[in-house]
Amino acid sequence: MNINNKQNIVRRIPYASLCFTLMAILVHLFYKWRLDLLYERNAISGLELWRLATCHWVHLNSDHLFWSTATFLFLGSICEILDRKKTLITLGIAVVLIPLGLWWGHSALMVYCGLSGLDCALYALLFSVLFRREWTSPDRGWMLFYLFGLVALLVKVSYESITGQTLFVANTHPGMVPVPLSHLVGGLVGIMVGLSGNKGGGRISSCSSLLWQFNGN
Repeated sequence: MNINNKQNIVRRIPYASLCFTLMAILVHLFYKWRLDLLYERNAISGLELWRLATCHWVHLNSDHLFWSTATFLFLGSICEILDRKKTLITLGIAVVLIPLGLWWGHSALMVYCGLSGLDCALYALLFSVLFRREWTSPDRGWMLFYLFGLVALLVKVSYESITGQTLFVANTHPGMVPVPLSHLVGGLVGIMVGLSGNKGGGRISSCSSLLWQFNGN
């Protein structure tokens, strides 16, 4: 294996996604940490402002943790391979805007936690980046597929808003309800970041190139 191949392998490692996933698992192991880090409106009113950022890494139970972290690691890893810079920008903005959106737009919500809002941000980023890169392609099939993926996110948010049920995580914890606003805010952040910048930006320019990278060629 030559030096260039080694460098390519190192660049493909999704450091941020791995670290953030491990953070969520670590926080879940210590109950006291969860109490001190989740979004709690009364505590935030008392100037415990760190909760606005740390709430994303708190989960109510093992089922909640598994689905949120598995989705985050999967989507985050792909997004980092596609465009690490946009991935970090998306996460940085969404970490702040999601709780602020809940603070101003959902005043009745007293407690919030979980990575689902960031999951939606990564999902939207992935499909937006791929959609943008297929815009100039003569084959509109992939572009329509990615557009459908973005529409599916809106359908998910609408479903949760109407039914009051989560789509992928069972409501097994007492009082656990979906918070569609967090998913909507995260999704909008991912779309805005994904559609920004140059069409040719990033390390990978097409779906086929992405598969090529995963195969290690």
